[in-house]
Amino acid sequence: MYPNYRISVEVIVWHDEKVLLTKRAEHCKVAPNVWNVPAGKIKYEEIPLQGLFREAKEEINLDVELLEELSVRNLKSKSGDEDIYRVVFTYLVKPKNDDISSLALNDEHSEFAWVAKEDLNDPKYETLHDDIRCILLEKVFNENKR
Repeated sequence: MYPNYRISVEVIVWHDEKVLLTKRAEHCKVAPNVWNVPAGKIKYEEIPLQGLFREAKEEINLDVELLEELSVRNLKSKSGDEDIYRVVFTYLVKPKNDDISSLALNDEHSEFAWVAKEDLNDPKYETLHDDIRCILLEKVFNENKR
């Protein structure tokens, strides 16, 4: 019934009171030209936490430290004409030793931005998925101190 079902992780990187958003490259099959947080599918032999660290390294070339799990949710979306089904684990992390000097995007992304709470209202980020926007507003930027 759900032929395209996977487990995925989303990586919300917190640094200097901002979060990292990445824009999917135009050539990507899933969500081309869409702003998001780094994310990816879990491999069969992994658990979500292992996938979190691997995806952070693969997508943005950062070693990260886990701060907390923010959300686990079901997501139905599209990849081209195909429906896709995901269980998505969303994690809040920080760069290991607060070092972002190695930050580099892989070819799945065309640009990145460090975004403060007020920046989320910028029309530039209108493609940001509502779920991520809510998680950022309610669970990341709404906290008193990190």
